[in-house]
Amino acid sequence: MAFSQPTDEAQTPAFCQFCEESSDIKWKCINCDVFMCQLCTTKIHTKLKSTDHHGLINLKDYGREDVAKTIRKERLEKLLLDGDENYQVIKDEILLTKKEMTETISNYAKQLLDDLDSIWKPTENMIKLELSDIQKNNEDLLQREDSLKKVLQSHKASEIFSSRTMLNKNLPTKSVETINCNILKTKFVSGKIFKKQNIGKTLFGNLYEVPDLELVREYHSEIINIWNILNCDSNKALIASYTGGKLQKVLFDGNKIKVEEDFSISVLNMAKLGNDEILLSTGESDLQVYSIDRQFKPFKSFSPLKSISVHVSQTNRIFVGLVECFPITFPAKKDSVRRVVVLNLNGDLQHIYEYDKDNQRLFTSPWKIITLKDTMIIIDRVNKNFEGRVIGLDYGGKLLWTYNGCDTKLDSGKFYPIDISTNSSGTIFVADKDNHAVHVLNSTGEFIVCKVVKSIGIELPVSLDIDKNGILWIGCNTWKANKDSKAKIFSVKLV
Repeated sequence: MAFSQPTDEAQTPAFCQFCEESSDIKWKCINCDVFMCQLCTTKIHTKLKSTDHHGLINLKDYGREDVAKTIRKERLEKLLLDGDENYQVIKDEILLTKKEMTETISNYAKQLLDDLDSIWKPTENMIKLELSDIQKNNEDLLQREDSLKKVLQSHKASEIFSSRTMLNKNLPTKSVETINCNILKTKFVSGKIFKKQNIGKTLFGNLYEVPDLELVREYHSEIINIWNILNCDSNKALIASYTGGKLQKVLFDGNKIKVEEDFSISVLNMAKLGNDEILLSTGESDLQVYSIDRQFKPFKSFSPLKSISVHVSQTNRIFVGLVECFPITFPAKKDSVRRVVVLNLNGDLQHIYEYDKDNQRLFTSPWKIITLKDTMIIIDRVNKNFEGRVIGLDYGGKLLWTYNGCDTKLDSGKFYPIDISTNSSGTIFVADKDNHAVHVLNSTGEFIVCKVVKSIGIELPVSLDIDKNGILWIGCNTWKANKDSKAKIFSVKLV
């Protein structure tokens, strides 16, 4: 957009920012940060929501010092108002959660106490009743013994013969009823929240910073899609197009991409080994390695299975997603193989994940894998349209959480997770291709925010990677209708 010569405080656009036709600019809205002509101020701006609280500055006064102070004052007041409003919303949510959890815990504690009473009280009453009977019988026996002693000491024959009736009384019977004291087999195990302070945030909730995405640069590649992107450093990366059959080592120079190496190979997924070698999953049986001498070599064969994903953890464990055939068939059949295997750096098999303890499949197809501390995070693709879910598993194969998308209104109404990455703080980013979105989760799979990146010019995101500087790199697909189009790569700052 063209701008006129600057005033003391800011540049004024040459045309109205609403109609983009009139050059007779009269007003600026402080809240909207928009310059307008008189007609748009009256016809358009007044119809916007809540504009009755917006501050308008006449442009002829715009350069004056008192107006500049007014602008600053208006912005600070709006910031204070918005900040206080959001603070109050969050505070109310915390207090409501506290109330609900207090009631829930109180009700549950009452239920436990009732259960405890049902275990102990009947037994307690039974024991007390029998003890009372024993006491009464004991007192009766002592009384009879005392009476007999007195009779014998009297030396009167008539009393001795009459005391026979006391001897004929039945002695107290011995109780033979078994008392099952189940309370001695009962134990209360307190919840983890009382043992580990950091567990509280997963039970009660926590405060999370909601990242915003700020576009840094846009790059144009020479391949049809960026199916995978792997940053080597802040300005170099490996990019792969499976359908285009290309793997390129590129340099980001200014706004341009310079191709330093170009290979004809179809790659689904890549992972960096500690010695700067790159593992490549190609949809074939052999997991390949691109070595430092620029050669492609087989690393491990899984024949007859096919590898579709690969990841190397910070502890140098290699995770490989395997299926019985590629392209993948849906739905999985009874004899289908859908598993994740773990290897050491020598390629030795360490573990296999495929079924849970109830012999149910853990995933339909392990499309992408990352690890975060002691958790495997997997994109599970469930059909040929790339619909899916994100799951978290512990290293014992136990399902910890599942993310099936958010309630935010998106273009398709469905969830199409296709790539996943995480930053140094453990925040998880998921590319949602057909919704042109990036979902942000915390380390336990809880939803933080969904950012529709189409609003900043990013369409069909299919690959993600975060470099050492915290920059999010997004590789995109191209539209089928435009056969000659080339894929774009975007660098995005998390602010």
